[in-house]
Amino acid sequence: MKHPFLLLLFLFTSCAHIKKLELPSELNEASGLVYYKNMLISINDSDNPPLVYFISDKGELKHQVYIQNAINWDWEALAIEGNYLYIGDFGNNLNNREDLRIFQVALDNILEKDTVEAKTIHFSYSEQTEFPPTKANLYYDAEAMIIQNERIYIFTKNRTEPFDGISKVYSFPLKEGEHVAQFEYNLHLPSTNWHEESITDAFLHDENLYLLTYSKIYILYQSADNKWVIQSSVQHKEFTQKEGIAVTEKGVYVVDEVSSSPFDPNPEDRNFLYRYRKSLFKQ
Repeated sequence: MKHPFLLLLFLFTSCAHIKKLELPSELNEASGLVYYKNMLISINDSDNPPLVYFISDKGELKHQVYIQNAINWDWEALAIEGNYLYIGDFGNNLNNREDLRIFQVALDNILEKDTVEAKTIHFSYSEQTEFPPTKANLYYDAEAMIIQNERIYIFTKNRTEPFDGISKVYSFPLKEGEHVAQFEYNLHLPSTNWHEESITDAFLHDENLYLLTYSKIYILYQSADNKWVIQSSVQHKEFTQKEGIAVTEKGVYVVDEVSSSPFDPNPEDRNFLYRYRKSLFKQ
């Protein structure tokens, strides 16, 4: 058993490494996060207006833009490549969607305007043949993507019963049109339960991949065969519905939703921006 003083010191140190700030009320279902020109960009998820929000690293709303030719069926992820922002509309809780898509928006437009238009990338999963599949094959929800070497990579959110901890990794070319996402490999997380080990966002920074779940942040490295391998993890101090992560030289940023989830033991009527010091993630 740990000495009480050492436990107290550990808790104090952990708290000192995490800063918690309120998000604006407009961003009450924050899902997805990126960092651009000293600002954070986020979105609300399903059935909300198709708006993109710019916030400061203190959680202050700086700008918002309406995507006029897009529908927010279930926006869940963001990524930046070059001068474009990519919005993942591929949330699929029931595994029954056949209209998965990613919207592409020019970053210069959304910084300078209040209303813009987007191009659309459509895709489907090569392995999915039933909508929905059986409970043992509920692999086709997703809330996480990265862009690497001109390809979009999707990390699926496991909803299998029984839960087996597998996230399927798919990829397809980064270009407008219709694509069949090719299966790459299975990424194995602990098969504890859906609430702890479902992937809710991903962010590629330097040579590491950061995967977000409700319970922790995983840090992964890329092996010689181009597969992502878990290297370490950092446990969240609070168990909330965290659904967006962005990594910078300043720190690791995470956003959560206003919680109404039965698995959240401490639901609050506000949601937050969390800033983790990079020192927490040093190996």
